[in-house]
Amino acid sequence: MKKILYLIPLILGYSIFAQSQAENYQKKHWYFSINKAWSTSTPYEVDQFTDIFGPFKKEYKRNINSFEIIARKKFSDSKFEFYSEFYELVKRDYSMNYLTFNRRDIINEESTPIGNYYRSQSRIGFAYAFAPNVNFIFGSRYFKSELTDGNANAFQIRFGQRYVGPEIGIELKSDTFYNFYLESRISYFLLYGRSIHNYSFADRSADQGYISVNIDPITRVEGNDYLLKIGYYFNQNFFMTIGYKSTYQRVRPDDLRVYSGDSRFDLNQNTEYGLRNINTYSDRMNSIILELGVVI
Repeated sequence: MKKILYLIPLILGYSIFAQSQAENYQKKHWYFSINKAWSTSTPYEVDQFTDIFGPFKKEYKRNINSFEIIARKKFSDSKFEFYSEFYELVKRDYSMNYLTFNRRDIINEESTPIGNYYRSQSRIGFAYAFAPNVNFIFGSRYFKSELTDGNANAFQIRFGQRYVGPEIGIELKSDTFYNFYLESRISYFLLYGRSIHNYSFADRSADQGYISVNIDPITRVEGNDYLLKIGYYFNQNFFMTIGYKSTYQRVRPDDLRVYSGDSRFDLNQNTEYGLRNINTYSDRMNSIILELGVVI
């Protein structure tokens, strides 16, 4: 009986403490974090490069490192919350294995730089808490990427993308258990803009002695974004998470027919494009994320 009497104030004290912790978390209005991401990527620009300048070995996984900054603001006495995210991959060398053939047999693979690759993305919008631990998000997403290279008058390349459009999704977050919690997000976005296909190179057999193409077709992008992470609160303000994020984009240019001024090159490229009848490409990135942040 005495043990029970001792346990009662302990249980009540812990309940009061847990409730005060939950209330403290709810009173936090600002959320800031920085993420370190280890990613594998298969960019749209590389597909376009190999279509023109092959043969290169298709690399469906490319390891890259990047950072992401996140800020959120919860409005007092409101179910609305403002969010913004910025992601950037600093421009760096991109290499692929160039293939040498003897008839149909591959006799050599040599790592060859194909240009400098850059990628950035920003998200901005609002989250609405329509149920406990469940947010509906609606906002916009901006995306930009480029693959560039050049060598005096020998050749120049610039393949790129630039889009903007709306995004909607659902965010889920569990209750805190021993300072641990789970968080996930599923979103869908529809972007519009232009993809860039700008390249030139010397060609003695061409009508003008070189090939020069510069097209930027109107392009539509449909994409999905999945995020799952587990977090831990060190105290009321500081936290850390580790998680996984996957972003997949279906890139659909309106028209990729080229007009270089050289009839032979244009005929070959446009005939191949017409025979394949391909107007949908993919751009994928999978990332392992380590996040450090603060709520105040």
